[in-house]
Amino acid sequence: MNFIFGKEGALVIDVDMIQRQIDLTFAEINYLIRLMYATEDEHTKNLTLNQMWNKIAHLQFLNQLLVAASFPQEQVAIPIPNSPQTTLPDSTNTPVDNNQREFTREQLAQFTGMNGQPAYVAVNGVVYDVTNNAAWSVATHFGLSAGRDLTQEFASCHTGQQWILDTLVPVGRLIA
Repeated sequence: MNFIFGKEGALVIDVDMIQRQIDLTFAEINYLIRLMYATEDEHTKNLTLNQMWNKIAHLQFLNQLLVAASFPQEQVAIPIPNSPQTTLPDSTNTPVDNNQREFTREQLAQFTGMNGQPAYVAVNGVVYDVTNNAAWSVATHFGLSAGRDLTQEFASCHTGQQWILDTLVPVGRLIA
């Protein structure tokens, strides 16, 4: 995506170009949805779902640009997905309310989404509620089960995609 810097270095946002990008991205998502219905291969379905996640991240970014276009530039900070600044958080820079609960691995293991329990997962020391997250239907996600620390799995599949964690509700912190 090209950015134009106007007078005094202010970012000039081409709203028409953003709208064209949004329309194109929705068309790509529609294609990916049709592909999901047409294929039986689990590997292809997983790849397609990952592409849809990326397209949704792109839509979120484009939406932020549209919001930024309506404010004076000094007031808006726009995170750029997959930029060098977008990294996985460590447990020290993810905000968790001090009143939130601390979980041991044994306690976390009880939150599998079964028997009326919510579904929780931990990533980088933060425990997230995935109970109502569409990607975690039936408390599983691509063969992973809730109630576990999934830091390594998240890092191997979603490097640089902090926005995924930003969509989840933190409920506590995983302790040793």
